[in-house]
Amino acid sequence: MTGIIAVILFIYVFFAVRCKGPILSNTYLFASEKERSKIDKKAEYHMVSVVFGILATIFACLTMYIITSWNICLYTVFVLIICVIVYAVKESIKSEKDRYFDE
Repeated sequence: MTGIIAVILFIYVFFAVRCKGPILSNTYLFASEKERSKIDKKAEYHMVSVVFGILATIFACLTMYIITSWNICLYTVFVLIICVIVYAVKESIKSEKDRYFDE
């Protein structure tokens, strides 16, 4: 199951890198139509492609761990989880700061 999730996430990342498809970020999803017109879509696509790319890699590593029982896969997953949390928080703060100063 984790392998299927990884493949689906990699497909989404493939399209997000090319600025195609939905933008699955809270900043964009919860914004009003007026705010959405002001949002830098390219930056949002970049953010979701990085976050979902790391999540896809996490699920791929979990799949490798299930198949092989290599502990290095779990260590990699823990490091990637920390990275995605730090990146998401950093980008959220940056996004809110930009939106606050634009008003």
